[in-house]
Amino acid sequence: ENHFDTSYELEALLEQRVKRQLLAEVQSICPPGVTIMNVRQAQPLGLGHSILCARPIIGDNPFVVVLPDVIIDAASADPLRYNLAAMIARFQENGRSQVLAKRMAGDLSEYSVITTQDALDTEGKISRIVDFIEKPDQPQTLNSDLMAVGRYVLSADVWEELAKTEPGAWGRIQLTDAIARLNENQPVEAMLMTGESYDCGKKMGYMKAFVNYGLRNLKEGQKFRESIKKLLA
Repeated sequence: ENHFDTSYELEALLEQRVKRQLLAEVQSICPPGVTIMNVRQAQPLGLGHSILCARPIIGDNPFVVVLPDVIIDAASADPLRYNLAAMIARFQENGRSQVLAKRMAGDLSEYSVITTQDALDTEGKISRIVDFIEKPDQPQTLNSDLMAVGRYVLSADVWEELAKTEPGAWGRIQLTDAIARLNENQPVEAMLMTGESYDCGKKMGYMKAFVNYGLRNLKEGQKFRESIKKLLA
């Protein structure tokens, strides 16, 4: 949690050594107007449990969940218009909880699998969720290639469902299960992601993110590209 705190000693040292670019990068970790508060989860009891730990801070209000190991590439979709921004706008319009989804080929047994009322065949399209299952044992029987991408806009009613949720997949209190229960009483919608995302909780996703962001790095991108070309020659 110290990563997000102001580091007065480091900033003073960078100022003294006239490292203005590095100083600006350090100071930009927490944007102006943003307050970061930390909550400790005493035991690793699942995503749903970790969110419940934040309830004393959030109160009985709607909230956004952003899973930091899932990166949505800002170069592939304007974050001020698409995905989470669009989900928040949709929630403000109709009050329905929102889940960001993407298509995923292959085995979905380690993901949150979504089935929707209408086909999500266009980026940004929205449909009501019919089924939402965490790490299904037989995902092929669900007839869906949609998975949750780690962005949620949730109504305050989900708090009650989270509090009632029993341990599910892998013995954890799953956010997916609470959202599925919420969906039984009020519509929850899925929005098809615009652009590209990287699941950095997986080795391949982390490597793809590193390479793509590395190639676009203003300072080292060209050298990095040349190095990769040599490796592939």
